[in-house]
Amino acid sequence: MIVIRHLTKQYPTHLAVDDVSFEVGARETLVLLGTSGSGKTTTLKMINRLIEPTSGIIEVNGIKIGERKLHELRREIGYVIQETGLFPHYTIGENIALVPRLLQWDERKIQDRTRELLAMLRLPETYLNAYPGQLSGGQRQRVGLARALAAQPAILLMDEPLGALDPVTRSAIRREFRQLEEIRKKTIVLVTHDIREAFELGDRIALMDGGRIQQIGTPRELLLHPANDFVRHFFADQWLSLQLHVFSLEDLSPYLPDEQTPSPDARIFPAHTQLADVLQELAGPESVVFQANHRFITVQSATIWPALGQLLQNQTAS
Repeated sequence: MIVIRHLTKQYPTHLAVDDVSFEVGARETLVLLGTSGSGKTTTLKMINRLIEPTSGIIEVNGIKIGERKLHELRREIGYVIQETGLFPHYTIGENIALVPRLLQWDERKIQDRTRELLAMLRLPETYLNAYPGQLSGGQRQRVGLARALAAQPAILLMDEPLGALDPVTRSAIRREFRQLEEIRKKTIVLVTHDIREAFELGDRIALMDGGRIQQIGTPRELLLHPANDFVRHFFADQWLSLQLHVFSLEDLSPYLPDEQTPSPDARIFPAHTQLADVLQELAGPESVVFQANHRFITVQSATIWPALGQLLQNQTAS
């Protein structure tokens, strides 16, 4: 879907992106992670030609982006930024409908799509005639996402999309984001400096520093098999908590007791559920049941940590 080869951006004062190469597959979410100045946002903006590269190749669906008309390329790629970029003097409905109108969609189709997106993102239809300044930060961020999705692009570029939100709202929207079926169908490149956000949302993570990719891989690969000292130190402060985002109930199944006869009212979780999500649902002595390898297994918050310790011992030994 997206292929980048030897991408470089040289400014008069510094080298912002230095020989970056990666691919993003269809329906994959790749996170560009790093501190300020690492080159991640510059890399993202070169994909839709908001910034022109000094050298290198970018292909989208097998076509070099330099060979595409600029306005056509950008209409086919949804773009979400930290401050949403909503037009303050346009209503919410007008903001969402912006690209479909540029594409000359039928007005009825535009109205149907706008209402569909509001419902999907849990915003009332009464907001259609409201203005961005009348909404909260979290609501404006949802509208920004709706606008990016409106024309049903196959690709989404997201630059610190939740960066301006408070931690509680940010966490809630991350959970909603992961559950949206329409998002799962997109190819996404997401920029963030938030490690937890990267681990929650990314299928793979490209960790950048000094304009270069230090390591690219799944969250589990970066956490358990760091390529160098920079990668190891980058995750060191959150290493324990990040385990909850790379391991699932299924990973713990060999270290947990069987549940022979689950009660009819037992809460059944999918085996692929992340441990972080399980702990968020559990309180005190409560338990949940999941099925793995034809076994029903019970888990409580108190049993997760010992089982995780045994799992890590085996991971380290192997």
